[in-house]
Amino acid sequence: MSQRDYMRRLFQEYGDNEDVLISNYAEGEKRGVVSRGSNMYELSPEEYAQALYNDGIRKGWIVQIPVKK
Repeated sequence: MSQRDYMRRLFQEYGDNEDVLISNYAEGEKRGVVSRGSNMYELSPEEYAQALYNDGIRKGWIVQIPVKK
């Protein structure tokens, strides 16, 4: 599952509750549900989840339901 898809799924499940989304995304990364290809900025799972959430809100992709191919 892609990082965006996992964050979208959490958004659909929990709504726009930022703290819950960040916590659940970070926990998912720690459990291996979702992974990062690299960590060149050495961000913790929580820091990365926050950055991903911010990007999704800013760009609007977090609320889009992905199209199945």
